[in-house]
Amino acid sequence: MERHPITQSWALPPNDRALLPLPLARTNVRALAARPGRFEHHLVVVARIGDAQLEQATASEPLYFAHANVSDEYALPLTTGDAMLDAFPFRVFLSDAETGADAARINHRAGDLVLHPHGWLHWPGKLRAPFAPPAFPPGARRGVLSLVFCASRETPPRERPLFVAEGRESDAKAYVDPPPPMLLAPLESAALGTIARVGDATLTVAAPPFAPARGGYVFVLEASAPAFACDLVYVPAGARYEGEGVARALVFESPAAGAEPPPASWAEVPAPPFAPFDEQTRGALPLRIGALEVSEAGEHEVEVRVSGASARVPRYWLARMLFRLALHGYALGYVETYGGFAYDDRGGSFRLGLRGAMVELSRRELEASVEALYRAVAPRGYTEDLR
Repeated sequence: MERHPITQSWALPPNDRALLPLPLARTNVRALAARPGRFEHHLVVVARIGDAQLEQATASEPLYFAHANVSDEYALPLTTGDAMLDAFPFRVFLSDAETGADAARINHRAGDLVLHPHGWLHWPGKLRAPFAPPAFPPGARRGVLSLVFCASRETPPRERPLFVAEGRESDAKAYVDPPPPMLLAPLESAALGTIARVGDATLTVAAPPFAPARGGYVFVLEASAPAFACDLVYVPAGARYEGEGVARALVFESPAAGAEPPPASWAEVPAPPFAPFDEQTRGALPLRIGALEVSEAGEHEVEVRVSGASARVPRYWLARMLFRLALHGYALGYVETYGGFAYDDRGGSFRLGLRGAMVELSRRELEASVEALYRAVAPRGYTEDLR
């Protein structure tokens, strides 16, 4: 099969596997992420139950922003079948949502389930000044893969498992007392049972067979033929998945809502929100958006001013963030890139600016402003090449 160049080293399931018997349906998350045309750092919904969802994301660069989601968010870096990539170390910082100050950090790796708690910023792969983007030799860029469990609307946390696995205590370090809620759970050794909860929906570590009462999804962690690691199986209410070849899996289900059928993302690569950047469509600075002004500050930065506040923001990471605001349909909660440039759609309104000093925009104003700003701040030589 034709695949995205940063996934050339991934192990994918064979194309000629027999279909599962109806009414079951199956895809493979690695295969979805390996399709040409998809964008990295795009949280693509691959399963829904009520307000809860599973999302898939790829990355070949550090995340462009800190994120405060509308619910708890559980991140699971996945194996790819490339031994070098699967040994890659990850680090996520949890930060105070008001000040941006780091409150904890968690070191983790493929197969570790990590909680990004509601009410806190999380920033995987956070860089230090001067925030230089990675330089890859031609053809050397490779991507890692994650599965994310969260909600699509404001969902305060309920009682859920909170622990750091025995022997991994040094990987979870708090800088404040009391610390943020933390979970660091290696799924290869986790006990069978519920490991994560968002609203009424749960993720449960389980072994076959699988028959979620109101329907659900089975995400395969360990398997041999005919199953394959990272398979995602839709099991409607009343159906049963025998799980031949499956050694261990996560079951996504809810007692309050039935599982929705597979979303369109199983069959189609989501379309970009606007054409990627090229020099022919470059905009000009300074640019004003109400009380917000963005102006030149050199080759690598722009100056942002709003309501008496000002900051210098790296052009490269700001352009990356702006494109992904649009890619996610302006429904990310709160995000903030280096220098404090921020976006907030919580509460049903849209705000853009600096942390603590933002302008409110209509949806139409926001869409026009984000694309114009994206095209004006991109550094010379910039290409939106992560699709």
